[in-house]
Amino acid sequence: MSGVTCRSGWEVGRVRDRVAIVTGGGGGIGAEVSVELARRGAIVVVLDSGDGLRGEPLGERSAERTVRRIEAAGGRAVAAPISVTDADAVRGLVAETVARFGSLDVVVNAAGIVRFPRIGDAAAEVAADDWAALLGVHLGGYLTLLAAALPRMTAAGYGRIVGVTSGVGLARTSVDGPAYGSAKRAVAALTWQLGPVLPAGVAVNALSPIAATRMVTEGLVAAGADPRGLDLSAMPQPEHMAPAAARLASEEFGWCRGRVLFSAGSELSLIAPPRLVEAVATGGAGAAAALGALARPVLAPAHAQQRSTGGSNPRSAPLAAVPPGSAGPSGSAEPGVRACLVVGDDRALADQLAAALAPWGYTTAAAPVGVTGTDDAATGFAAAEQGLGRAAATTAAGLGAVVVIHGADATSPGGESGGDWRAILASHAGTAATILGHAAWSRAAARHVAATGRALRVVHVVPALSPGGRSAAQAVTQLARSVNDTPIIPTASNPGLLEFAVSAESPHPADRVGLVELVASLVAAPDTAALAGAELVVRPGWLGLRAHPAPAVTASLAGAELGPWTDDVLRDALAPFG
Repeated sequence: MSGVTCRSGWEVGRVRDRVAIVTGGGGGIGAEVSVELARRGAIVVVLDSGDGLRGEPLGERSAERTVRRIEAAGGRAVAAPISVTDADAVRGLVAETVARFGSLDVVVNAAGIVRFPRIGDAAAEVAADDWAALLGVHLGGYLTLLAAALPRMTAAGYGRIVGVTSGVGLARTSVDGPAYGSAKRAVAALTWQLGPVLPAGVAVNALSPIAATRMVTEGLVAAGADPRGLDLSAMPQPEHMAPAAARLASEEFGWCRGRVLFSAGSELSLIAPPRLVEAVATGGAGAAAALGALARPVLAPAHAQQRSTGGSNPRSAPLAAVPPGSAGPSGSAEPGVRACLVVGDDRALADQLAAALAPWGYTTAAAPVGVTGTDDAATGFAAAEQGLGRAAATTAAGLGAVVVIHGADATSPGGESGGDWRAILASHAGTAATILGHAAWSRAAARHVAATGRALRVVHVVPALSPGGRSAAQAVTQLARSVNDTPIIPTASNPGLLEFAVSAESPHPADRVGLVELVASLVAAPDTAALAGAELVVRPGWLGLRAHPAPAVTASLAGAELGPWTDDVLRDALAPFG
C-alpha cells in the first residue's frame, strides 16, 4: 500500500512502512484511525482490551476485528488484546513491537471509557470508583504509554505521538461527566507542557475529535434521550476523524509539537492553551488588601468576556491600603457570621487564611484532605463527606464555604522540570491523586447543598510548582467549571453551589499573602461570585486570570485533504506564540 496522493502531486501524510500502535483500535475512532494508517502504508498494532464502553470486561475480540478489516484491504496489522492500564503489558508490547518490526514510529492513544452518573445531579452522584477509573484510563493509561514509547523514540531520533482529548475538557464543560472533562483537560495540559521539550524528530500533539460514537450516544441517553429516536447521521462520523489523526502522525507534521487540534471532519481548529489576560500586583503596602476592590471592574469582566478589558479608560480608581472586609467589591462581606471549613495538611497556610477571614466575619474549622491516592478513592470520598457533615453539624454559625488546599507540591517540592521530558512524566505520578482529592470534597459539597438547600462556596487551591501540579490545577479548574454548570438548587436568593479554582504557582512565602487574600475574597465577598470557574493563578509578585482553552483559528476543509495549506494556516496562527 502507498501513501495518499492528491491531484496536485504532493503526497499527503506519509506513514508508509512506519510502525504504529493505536490504542482503543477495536472500535469507534480508534478503529478508523487504524484502518486509515494502514491504508497509507503503516504497519499497525491494534491495541484493544475488548472491554465495554464503561470499562466493564466483555472479552470481545475487537482488536482482531479491526485487523481483519485492514488485512482484507491489503494492509498489515496485528492484534494486541491488552489494556492501557496494564503497565507491564504495555511495556512488553512496546518491546515486542520494536523487536518484531525494528522500530516504533507512531502512537495514537484513542483508548477511553465513559461513565455518566446513574441518578440525580452529576456533581453529587459521580462515584469514587468512576472518578478513579476515568483518570486511570485517560490519564494513567496515556502516561504509561508515553513512558514506554518515548525512550524508544528519542533513542531512534524519530516519533509521532497523538493523544486524544475532548472539547468537554477544553472550551466546553460537561454537566453529565465532570470526571471525564477533568481527565481530558489533564491530557491536554500534559501535551502543552511535554511537546516543546522533546528532542528534534519526536513530536507529541493531541486531537480533540467530535463524532457520532457510542460514547456520544450513551451520553445523550444518560441525559434522557430516547435511544430509539436518536439520529446522529448529521454529525461527523468516526471515519471522518481519521484523516486529521493521520496528519498528526505523519512525517511532515513533525514541525508541530505540543499542540491540541480539534477536528469535526470538515473543520480543523487549533486550540489555544489557557493564556493570561489580566494581572494584578500583590507586592507593596496594601496591595493584597485591595484585591477585593479589583474583582468588579477588572477580573469579573475579563472572565465573562474571556479577554482583557483594559487598554482604554482606567477601570478602577486608585487603590487605597484598606483592610479586607471594609472595602470589598460592594463595600461589605456576605451578611451574617458564617463558618469556613479549611481542608488541607498545610497548617500554617490554614492559620493565615483564618486570620484573613476573621475581618469578613467568618470563623474557620480545619480538616485533613482524606485522600491519599487512586487506590484509596472510595475511602477518601467517604472521608470527605463525613468531614463536611461533621463541620456543618458542629458549626453554629452555619457552614458557608469550604477551602480545599491539596496537591503533591504542597508536601513535597516538585520543582521545575528543567526542560526534561522524563522529569515532566515523573512529576505527573501524583496528578490523578490530586484531582481525586479535590473531586472528593467537590462531591461532598454538592451533596450537602442538595440535601440542605443552603448555599455553599468551594475554593480549590492546587499547589502547581511542577508540570504535574499545573496539569492537576487545570483539571480541577475544569471540574469547577462543570460543577458550576450543573444546577444544584440555584435561585434568585440562593446561588446554590459555587466553585472556584486557584493555581498556586509561586514557591515564595511572601506570595502567600496575595494567595490568602484572594481566597478570602472568593469565600466571603459577594461580587467574587462572578469568578466561579475562572482560571485564577498566583505567581511571584502578582495574581492573574487566564482565559479558558479556546479555538485560535479554524480551517474549513470543504472536502479538501489536510496538507501543506492547513499546515500553513496553523503556522500563521502559531506565529504570535513564538
